[in-house]
Amino acid sequence: MALVIKDLKKSYGNLKVLDGVSFNVKDSEFVCVIGRSGCGKTTLLKIIAGIERADSGEIIFNGRIGFVFQEDRLLPWKTALENVCFSLELLGIKDYERAKKLLEFVGLKGFENYYPKQLSTGMRQRVAFARALAIDPDLLLMDEPFANLDAQTREKMQEELLKLVKDKTVVFVTHSIDEAIYLADKIIVLTPRPARVLKEIEIELEKPRDRTSKEFMKLKRDINLLLSNLV
Repeated sequence: MALVIKDLKKSYGNLKVLDGVSFNVKDSEFVCVIGRSGCGKTTLLKIIAGIERADSGEIIFNGRIGFVFQEDRLLPWKTALENVCFSLELLGIKDYERAKKLLEFVGLKGFENYYPKQLSTGMRQRVAFARALAIDPDLLLMDEPFANLDAQTREKMQEELLKLVKDKTVVFVTHSIDEAIYLADKIIVLTPRPARVLKEIEIELEKPRDRTSKEFMKLKRDINLLLSNLV
């Protein structure tokens, strides 16, 4: 297993957020975590990343983590190229050629010297992807990275993401059932706060997936029903 999560619990004062969350992620598996708003998905991701500490439980993982936030969090005074290089510099590495290749990889060749304010929302998020990939992470954590995009751009970015993270191990938080089914090898459904794992759903549809297929639509209905029945 690439990542093992055992009985994670987390509270903020009297507010219990996670109540014994456990699941495993295999090497090169794309796992989506879904659940009601405020159920603790982002908290879970931050604990995996080491940004926050759990009150109890265990995370078994040995490797380098890349994190893509909902907001691109680019440094406005740095160019696209400099933003990608920044994550490398934190590791004591200066490799502008690698950064240039990653920007080309995410479709931003020719935009290396543009500042974030000169780029569209989707382009800025691509820079954020390149920055996270620059460190060659063993595990990529993504917290609703497409939430601020329009529907058409969002679907396009989903398609591109699957190409970008091929063979990578990914844990991806989303509110969108459609997005989860399109991207995931496995979906973790969390209960409302305090979060526990309600169900693990293996998605066996071949990628790239047809969102209009009967199988896709049935999965979408089933998961929507599961979530709507949660109290």
